[in-house]
Amino acid sequence: MKLIADGGAITKNVTANTRDAIILGLNTYYVDGFKLQLYMTKDHQIISLSDETYQFFSEHIGKISEKTLPELLHYNVGTNVQKQQIITLKEILTIFQNYQKELVLELVDQGNKNALFTDVILTMIRPYAGLSIYLESKSLEIVSYLKSSLTNHPIGVIVSHDTRSNWYEDVDFYDIQLSLLNEFDIRKKIEKNKLVMLDEINRREVFDLVYQEYQDVFNSIFIITAFISIINTPQPRFF
Repeated sequence: MKLIADGGAITKNVTANTRDAIILGLNTYYVDGFKLQLYMTKDHQIISLSDETYQFFSEHIGKISEKTLPELLHYNVGTNVQKQQIITLKEILTIFQNYQKELVLELVDQGNKNALFTDVILTMIRPYAGLSIYLESKSLEIVSYLKSSLTNHPIGVIVSHDTRSNWYEDVDFYDIQLSLLNEFDIRKKIEKNKLVMLDEINRREVFDLVYQEYQDVFNSIFIITAFISIINTPQPRFF
């Protein structure tokens, strides 16, 4: 099992998908990796935003795809105590190159710019062949494009309530929402040497139940959580 921090290490004054959240998580010994959502700006810069920040921008500022990076850098995506600028994929890769951590990058659907979006990301990560990077998306268009790109990085799909059929795609790994776990047999995927990521495990009691049920295959599972402190325990780790 590997513990993946969704958006980094979040505290009262550190918000998700910010530089501080990433640095804090990188220096937390029991965190094995991170999941970060990626978007493309009007000037073709790749940035990371939490779902909450993206929704706020969409409602109050406008579409990310219609804003340039310099325009977006004016906004505080942190708190009043610890102000933060939007972080770019370039910055994320520079930070991660000094750490042996997993990096799960979610490519969020960019409409008619999916091919360009994916190409820009692949070009940016190419010099970082030594990093353990996983590329995933809800969009089968993006996933298909990734599969045709001959990238050496594992490619996965997100299985959510509106993308249940993604479970039947032939990819390297599956990022499945916890609420759908009973609908699919994850052991069959693992038997085929597929990796399974269980998302939204944000309570300790849920983590314990998942472990009890799947301890025979736990080494083939990534646990994705937005609350890493809830999962942490002074007891021996399960791997």
